[in-house]
Amino acid sequence: MKLRRAACACALAMSALAPASLCAQMPNLGSMIPDKAAVLEQAKKLVAELVAMKQNPKLSPAEKGKVDALLPQATQLNSELAKPQPPSRFAELAGQLGDLQKQVSALKAGSN
Repeated sequence: MKLRRAACACALAMSALAPASLCAQMPNLGSMIPDKAAVLEQAKKLVAELVAMKQNPKLSPAEKGKVDALLPQATQLNSELAKPQPPSRFAELAGQLGDLQKQVSALKAGSN
């Protein structure tokens, strides 16, 4: 009987400690989600960059066409980022911003 109580007490103690030790090993999810203000600022800069590129007389017609295609996407993304979003949707939008930034960087590198 004492052995059974000791085993139950041990099992109870282990189950109480297990979640704490598991949580200690998990990364902080808050640190993995980018800061909304920083992402929104990047989106605004991207829109401003595209507007400036559109007005650049050195761009070829093909490059202007790419800018014309990217500008509405960047503007829409900027609007979505300004709205309250659940973390999963915000992370998705931040990923889309990164993709647009890569496209704009490639466009800028091609125009220089």
